[in-house]
Amino acid sequence: MKVAISWSGGIESALACHKVMKEGYNVAYLVVFVADTWPSFCHPLPIMELQAKALGIPLLKLRVKEPYEKSYREAISKLIEKGIEGIVTGDIYVVDDLHGRWMDKVTEGLDISVIMPLWDQDTRKVLDEEVSAGFRSIFTCLGGQWFTEEWLGRELNKTSVNDLKALAKETGMDPCGENGEYHTMTIDGPTFKEAIEISKFSKEKRNDRLFIKISESYLKPKTLH
Repeated sequence: MKVAISWSGGIESALACHKVMKEGYNVAYLVVFVADTWPSFCHPLPIMELQAKALGIPLLKLRVKEPYEKSYREAISKLIEKGIEGIVTGDIYVVDDLHGRWMDKVTEGLDISVIMPLWDQDTRKVLDEEVSAGFRSIFTCLGGQWFTEEWLGRELNKTSVNDLKALAKETGMDPCGENGEYHTMTIDGPTFKEAIEISKFSKEKRNDRLFIKISESYLKPKTLH
């Protein structure tokens, strides 16, 4: 089946991509749905461009606008025209009742399947799998009510996963950041042909969000462990 990955640049979409590739799906595109209100400081497009090159998969940027349900359906129809038979998401559970299973809603009646390899899994186990599978991701955007600035640029590994679990227990936040508590960008993994080096960035704050503003990044050969 020829599929596209709904791509955020973060660890869940990277893990979902990895899983469907292992299952034999033909991943034709990474797709990012870009809205005018889209927080690009949480999801920096230049890093997504590097991720696409590292994975060897084209990145499609599809513009969406209000009314979003109609706009998403139009964007997904364009994917179908390109021969896409399925769209893959890294969703784990329904975040809010308003949007529900969003991708199911916006593909209803369209000739395309929704594939959710992480759906309904324990988020703590998802975190463990992300690390054990060999992915490297860094924290790029944080909710100030849960995190301190020291977390910015930190790598997602066994130590930070344990700290996340402790923080979740203390505050009630989701350890995978499913409700927007934090965002990551994946810089290496088993499906990456090259790694991403983020060599220069500054730390900034906008309202209650802490984020890194990347000024220099590039692809480099993977390091053998």
